[in-house]
Amino acid sequence: MKSKLAALSPFARMFKLTLYAFTLAAFAGVSVACGSSGSKDSTSASGIIIVNAPAAGEVRRVLVREGMSVNEGTPMIEIAVRTEAQAGASRPPQAEDPVARAGRNVGTAQAKIEAARAEAVRAEVEVQRLTPLVATGAAPQAQLDGARAEYERAQRRLQEAQDAAEDARSGLVAARRQPSGNSPNATTVAPPEQIVTAQATSTGTVSVVSARVGDRVTAGQPLATLRAGQ
Repeated sequence: MKSKLAALSPFARMFKLTLYAFTLAAFAGVSVACGSSGSKDSTSASGIIIVNAPAAGEVRRVLVREGMSVNEGTPMIEIAVRTEAQAGASRPPQAEDPVARAGRNVGTAQAKIEAARAEAVRAEVEVQRLTPLVATGAAPQAQLDGARAEYERAQRRLQEAQDAAEDARSGLVAARRQPSGNSPNATTVAPPEQIVTAQATSTGTVSVVSARVGDRVTAGQPLATLRAGQ
């Protein structure tokens, strides 16, 4: 090889050496690429699979344990996901405070008493105005009788309003005596929720379970690890 190179001109020798070096570099690159491909296949063959949370929510049940063999699609962890009410949907009415309701009833009854009392006063004034007129013949007896009947009706309405006000005050006293938070009309409405399940994406053995019942998880959060094919 050396004798052949010596027989060539300096320019030819440089060209031959450059071509030879380029050939060696290309061969080395192919060898490195082949070795790299082999290591990647080895990593893939390890079969480590991460099972992630399909949605954000609260872990309700863990259905597997470490060391347990599972098939593809096996339910592993249940997550409760709270769902928002649809836009425009009516919400259940909130229970009203019994004391506030009873207080409002007292105020309404008191207003009715004042209105009935004013009506009774007007009817009484009309009777007093007509009585001397009828005595002198300036007004008919029938007009006075009608005024007296209206006065009696006003008195009955006033009495009814006073009785209703008394009942309302009794209701307010009873409401104040009732322990707070034990109202028979109070209703606790649990927010609607949906159960979603994180499933095994391959057949394998559970190596790690990182989720616990009661944990709050986010969508995509790792929950468990599998070793595929074991």
